[in-house]
Amino acid sequence: MDKVLKAIFGMTVLAGLMMLIMSAMPVQRGGGLGKGLGQGPVIKRLSSYRGDHFPGFAEFRVQDIEYGDLGEVILKGEPYDILMNVTYITTAYRYEDSKKTDYSTMVFTNYLEQPILIRQSYKDVVSSIRKGMEALTK
Repeated sequence: MDKVLKAIFGMTVLAGLMMLIMSAMPVQRGGGLGKGLGQGPVIKRLSSYRGDHFPGFAEFRVQDIEYGDLGEVILKGEPYDILMNVTYITTAYRYEDSKKTDYSTMVFTNYLEQPILIRQSYKDVVSSIRKGMEALTK
C-alpha cells in the first residue's frame, strides 16, 4: 500500500509540474506570414505612397524587421524609401498582422535570405512591380 501512495503522489507532483511549465510558455497564434513566423506586430496604416518607376526599378517604402525567439516579426526603426530592381523579386505575399489587417507586403528576392517588409498594400506593390517591368520592356 505504501508503494501505491508513493506512486500516486509522484504522478500528482509530475502532473502539477507539467501544468506549471505549460502555463508559463507563451502561446504562438496565427498571423504573420505562413507557418513558423509566429504572431506579427500590429501594423498601423501609413499614408498612401506612390514611388517613382524606372526601367526595371521601382521605389518602395520599406521597414527593417527582425525575428524574435518564437519567430514573431519585430519592427525596427522607421520606414524609409529604397529603389529596388524588380527583376530580382521572386515572391510577394500579402502580410496580415495580428489584427488581421494587411497594410504591408512581404517580398522575397534573389539576393537576400530574409524577406523585406514593404509598408505598402499588396495591390500597390504589384502595381509598382508591373510599372517597373513595363518600362523595362519598352
